[in-house]
Amino acid sequence: MKQSEQVAMLKRLLALRAERRDEEMLDKVVTIPTSKYTDEALFDQELASTFARFPLVAGHASALREPGSYLTSDWDQFPYIAVRGEDGKVRAFYNQCRHRGARLTREQAGTVKNFICPFHGWVYGLDGGLKGITRSQDFPGVDACDYGLVELPATESGGLIWVARSPDAPLDIPGFLGAFHDDLVNFDVASLVQYKKTKVVKEANWKLLIKTYLEGYHVPYLHRDTLAFAFKRGVIAHDEDGPHIRLSAARTNIVDTAQKPEEEWRILDYASVYYTLFPNTFFILHPDYVSINTFWPLSPDRTIWTHEMLYRADDFPGSKGQSALEKRFRFTNDDVFDQEDFAIAEDVQRGLRHGGSDHHVLGLAEGLLAMFQDNIDARLAVPDGAAHGTGKHPDTPGTPDTPETSGTTMGQPA
Repeated sequence: MKQSEQVAMLKRLLALRAERRDEEMLDKVVTIPTSKYTDEALFDQELASTFARFPLVAGHASALREPGSYLTSDWDQFPYIAVRGEDGKVRAFYNQCRHRGARLTREQAGTVKNFICPFHGWVYGLDGGLKGITRSQDFPGVDACDYGLVELPATESGGLIWVARSPDAPLDIPGFLGAFHDDLVNFDVASLVQYKKTKVVKEANWKLLIKTYLEGYHVPYLHRDTLAFAFKRGVIAHDEDGPHIRLSAARTNIVDTAQKPEEEWRILDYASVYYTLFPNTFFILHPDYVSINTFWPLSPDRTIWTHEMLYRADDFPGSKGQSALEKRFRFTNDDVFDQEDFAIAEDVQRGLRHGGSDHHVLGLAEGLLAMFQDNIDARLAVPDGAAHGTGKHPDTPGTPDTPETSGTTMGQPA
């Protein structure tokens, strides 16, 4: 956000706080079928549409600082390598040798001069070209130009690395994210550096995990010993841009804005800002660090969760700075996300196996969960060519950006 936009958002939050309410979302009670988190056929549809036709966040750009630095996919269903070339360009390829399909590297990240297949030693350059065939005399007539790595669309935008699954899809991330791309630029996400990245499997549906972030109703209860004091009398304002959602949550100290002139207001001093970057990334701007959470589905009730924490190097100098970062990471990752948010999501998922209610009921403060769900459902049948950030918003023509039905019930619960 530009400074003027930060001031406007803080004024919205102050007004909501005075009224003791969140900003209106749907203004209706909503029910969501629990089959959204258990149905195998729906899960397969999501993989074939939501996770196949839209740009996916691979990680922060600081993971590819120099030529030869690379990162690999966290999800075996989409095994790619993203690498920075000698020309500074970010490229992505299937992590697969063109000889007999062996994975080129199993490392999460690293730096190389070339990729060398561990099976038979074929060598590939940073541009994906095949540079060497072991015992090339055994391959008469094989032209190395025909056997470079299979390239995927990839780009660096807003401080993030993006990859798409369809080889012929152009990427327009500013168009895909709309105004929220401007936020990433104005918050200077590109200048941050990675502190740590973790990867674990959670026993819950990927949507159920993301939805724990999308309301503040639970904070005084689930987070009573962690976040509740920082968000006392907290309120939420939200915005949508295409399938993406931004929510700003007022912190307890937002009343301190009265002690400063508006030109000195900085939103992260008084609020946390959260983004669902469709489909599976939840991006959080904390006061002095950033969390990138991604969710990779394994089955209806199992999900890979990665958490990448970023910071501004000048804000955390020396060993004391590193100790402070570790403390923040343990608090956010272990105490809040893992032991509270996702532990309760796993508990909910376990309960779904044994019957009981066939739907969840969402109150007025939980409307963003329904919006997120409908953003997914409305795009289950997006035609090829209508996604990948190729236009302003990758939506099916005629599909509204606000929830309609898509499997949720608007109005009183049945």
